Amino acid sequence: MTAASAAPGASSAARRPAWPSPAQWKALDREVGGRLIRTKLPWVNATPETFELLKNPFWNEEQPGALQSTGWYGAWTAVASPYAVRAAKTSDIVAAVNFARKTGVKLVVKGTGHDYLGRNCAPRSLLVWTHDMREITMHDAFVPTGAPAGTEAIHAMTVEAGTRWLEAYRAATLAGRLVAGGGCTSVGACGGFTFGSGFGPFSKRFGTGSGGIVEVEMVAADGRVRTVNEYTDPDLFFAVRGGGGSTYGIVSRVTLRTHEIPSTVGIITGSVQAKSDDAYRELVRRFVEFYPVGLDNWHWGESVALGPDNEFGFRLTFLDMPEAEARAVMEQFLGPLRNRPDEFTVAPKWDFLPFENLWNPAFWDEHDPDFITRDPRPGAPEHQFWFTGNQGEVGAWWNSYQSRWISTEVMRQRPDDLAEAFFQASRLRPFIFQVNKGLSGEHPEARARDERTALNPDCFGAAALVIMASAQQYRYPGVAGKEPSTAEGRRVESDANEAMRAIAAVTPGAGSYSTEADFFLEDWQQAQWGENYARLLRIKRRYDPGNLFRVHHGVGSEEIPVTIGS
Repeated sequence: MTAASAAPGASSAARRPAWPSPAQWKALDREVGGRLIRTKLPWVNATPETFELLKNPFWNEEQPGALQSTGWYGAWTAVASPYAVRAAKTSDIVAAVNFARKTGVKLVVKGTGHDYLGRNCAPRSLLVWTHDMREITMHDAFVPTGAPAGTEAIHAMTVEAGTRWLEAYRAATLAGRLVAGGGCTSVGACGGFTFGSGFGPFSKRFGTGSGGIVEVEMVAADGRVRTVNEYTDPDLFFAVRGGGGSTYGIVSRVTLRTHEIPSTVGIITGSVQAKSDDAYRELVRRFVEFYPVGLDNWHWGESVALGPDNEFGFRLTFLDMPEAEARAVMEQFLGPLRNRPDEFTVAPKWDFLPFENLWNPAFWDEHDPDFITRDPRPGAPEHQFWFTGNQGEVGAWWNSYQSRWISTEVMRQRPDDLAEAFFQASRLRPFIFQVNKGLSGEHPEARARDERTALNPDCFGAAALVIMASAQQYRYPGVAGKEPSTAEGRRVESDANEAMRAIAAVTPGAGSYSTEADFFLEDWQQAQWGENYARLLRIKRRYDPGNLFRVHHGVGSEEIPVTIGS
């Protein structure tokens, strides 16, 4: 099944509406002020210069038909919508939604194009492209619409639908604030990340992107512009905070809570290299035992990496903790290994910096220029960059992508079994143990907010999220000489399935992060939302009875859509 397929059991021939007439498209163009445009995949009949530009995530986002991912083995292949509304204001989104409801044309939404699951593209569709909507407003005293008298005002920021996290972070930092967002600078701040849980680098301290939502302006399936918060519409507010992007409507702007900026952040890279399989097995076991007592708290984030090369890689962060204290914590794990140089090479690299410099490219130019990649194009904004570690996500044709939460309880109660499962899985495929994508050890203040969202409750007991992903980079289906290898995709998928089965055997019933999940995930409703799914589906049926907003493995996507509404 492709991302654009009809719901299971639906007959596409019987249910597909007639394609809108030229007159209908012209009428839509007039309604949106001439902002109805044609789109195409930028890699079709492209020049060598274009293929170089395709390596730049920000250039990708400036092309209406471009996507950061180009497909997934056996799942979906990137396609361009024949038409797109290049939205400049909320009324443009209203026009697109009304047009889709009346004509039955499939709607897709794209801000930055980062979705792994192909939910931002479909053939015979109308694209709502929000790239141009990037206004940011800082609030020193925000009170949600409809709040009762005496409601405490908070620091917040409102971002429009096309805003990238880099722009949001820059605005927040200039105001001495922090907004809880994603680690990748080119990901959208008002898109699938924020509305689909949104685990960022500091989730355990400040909570998820969904937990940070204070208010949204959204266009619902009936074309009505709604201001949604806990006072105006608590059910819909619950649903948009974690129920998934492009599912309950199209959000035109979102207001997010901001926080006092942390003082410092530390970054640990480098690795421990085991010199034999037996040594690596011991290394993995030591980490499984160490993590619940050393790192399972709100100071720590990011990940460690395991793989067949017997290297244990670090990409950890720590917030507002003196460097000496962080080193002492890590030495509990590293010290015994450091004392055995014949078996382990212990080589972590430490960076310690004022937090305000984390998204400051001038700092990285001087301190570690290879840590970031600046946008090299003439005329690009001086501050525009991406972390070099995110380069592998650009132009990715996915062989496989799987994720699974690992509970702290399993780490404590079955450390030997889990360590052996990790070791056996690492013989087949590399994977990461993503600390900040589980909320065990979360700061109590953040926990109180996140528990009121639609997040799968399983994530609150999760120490981390295991992510096992593989892609062929700069592969473009249908482009001679740049086609992805289906043989490699098949081989990797098979190995990943076997590796994840080893981990699943020790973690029965564990859930998965909905924006970073397997396209072929079984029992996806339970895995992604747990006990919250039934409520989410009821809300979906109430606000989108015709199932206008449908995405792969989104709430209600298992139901047959009504193709033409009033």
